[in-house]
Amino acid sequence: MGKIMLLLRDLVRSIASLPTLIFFAFVALACYQLSTTDEAQDLPDWLAPYNLTDLDTIRTTLAAVITGVFTLTIFAYTMVMNVLDRSISSYSPRLLPLVLSERYHQEILGVGAGTIAHSTILLLGVAEPPEFSKPPVLAAASAGFFAILSLVLFIYFIHRVSQSIFINVLLRKSYDYTRRRLERLDEQRLSLITARDRPDDDPQPRIFADRCGYLDELDYAGLVDAAQKLRTEIYLLPRPGSFVYTGDPLFGWGDTQSADQISIDSYYTLSREEPIDVYATGFKHQVEVAIKAASPAINDPGTAMTAINYLGQLFMQLAAVKPYNAVTGQQDAGVLRLNDWQVGTLLDSCFTQLRCYLDSDPWGVDTMRENLLRIEQACVKYDHPTGASAARRQLQQLVSKP
Repeated sequence: MGKIMLLLRDLVRSIASLPTLIFFAFVALACYQLSTTDEAQDLPDWLAPYNLTDLDTIRTTLAAVITGVFTLTIFAYTMVMNVLDRSISSYSPRLLPLVLSERYHQEILGVGAGTIAHSTILLLGVAEPPEFSKPPVLAAASAGFFAILSLVLFIYFIHRVSQSIFINVLLRKSYDYTRRRLERLDEQRLSLITARDRPDDDPQPRIFADRCGYLDELDYAGLVDAAQKLRTEIYLLPRPGSFVYTGDPLFGWGDTQSADQISIDSYYTLSREEPIDVYATGFKHQVEVAIKAASPAINDPGTAMTAINYLGQLFMQLAAVKPYNAVTGQQDAGVLRLNDWQVGTLLDSCFTQLRCYLDSDPWGVDTMRENLLRIEQACVKYDHPTGASAARRQLQQLVSKP
């Protein structure tokens, strides 16, 4: 069941899912129009004038719609992909999925492809000689309406894309997406807990990676249920979102339980791409953009400071999440031990990289210092001593800077 849920999740989030549904809706409409003749359809009076019956006019209209919408669709996406590639590749290509996953992109793609398919099917239906063909109901009118709709959506598409290519907009999207992932940590039906280490804890690796890839978002509920069935605690050995090599250990538990008792392969996936659903990926995106913007090749200090400010806000949001190292069910039946990022570890990783590129920039040093002070205050407020210690440690590295 866990594997099925993960596949359904990937299908729903796929950029092709919504366009495919819209495409088949247009195909179904065209098939319905071909199966319904004028005699079998009682049209309202206000639609009757638009129901053309001349086959030559219908064929000409459908051919014009196919040619026009096809050209428009190809032009739009060729232009957009070139613009996005030039804009995003300068900072972080991994921000591209956030842009392409926008709902309006998928809707416009589905309407454009559906209009072409709709008109093509109707054109094939009236391709026979006139004595054997009957005009489909509202064939020319529906094709013309969908062509106008595609043109309107194209104008809207250009407007939205012209706004979304700005790096500040992309940084905000990345920040908002990561913030929502952090907020969901406490909204799931599982409970985040801090499990105490026991003297007899000695997890032995039981499940190994059969291929390499990024450890994608796990089915925590399924793993907690598996721990309940095994009557032991399951340990997640690598960090979620990290790259796993073939043969690396993934899960472990005590000596008394055998890996043959239960299969947990359906509760995780190894992805080819870095998973954006892992909140630490959003932190890394902000760091990547800040570093590239501060590089001599791009020399965009304003964007670098914006990325650092968003990064600082994300750390303050992470500090508000109570410390945890495990998840459990509602009745504390099963426990999954996590090797997740802690505030201090993630903070050291991010700001150490930033200092390598910004420690000679007075503006960059001031921005990092201000954000580290805010992060330290947030960690003290929400009782994250390791995070506060890491913030102070990074601040000491900036003391000698201008």
